Amino acid sequence: MRSYETIEDAHSIASDVLAGSIDPNAGCALIASIAAKLNYPPALEPFVVIGHDQEGHEVFGITAESCIDDIVHACRRLIGG
Repeated sequence: MRSYETIEDAHSIASDVLAGSIDPNAGCALIASIAAKLNYPPALEPFVVIGHDQEGHEVFGITAESCIDDIVHACRRLIGG
């Protein structure tokens, strides 16, 4: 399995999410894990927050599915689109 560790990897994942080749929820989790490895750079913080919201908040109406629009928006912002 590939190891994702750099900001460039995060950009690549975000591009793949926008292209539809990576599931948005999985891409968010990958970028959040990169953020942790890089000591939470500000550019990746939205993915940490959204990644946290993807599970365990169903009682509040927040699900992995309901996070997809936020993930796509964060990917666009990350790659400057």
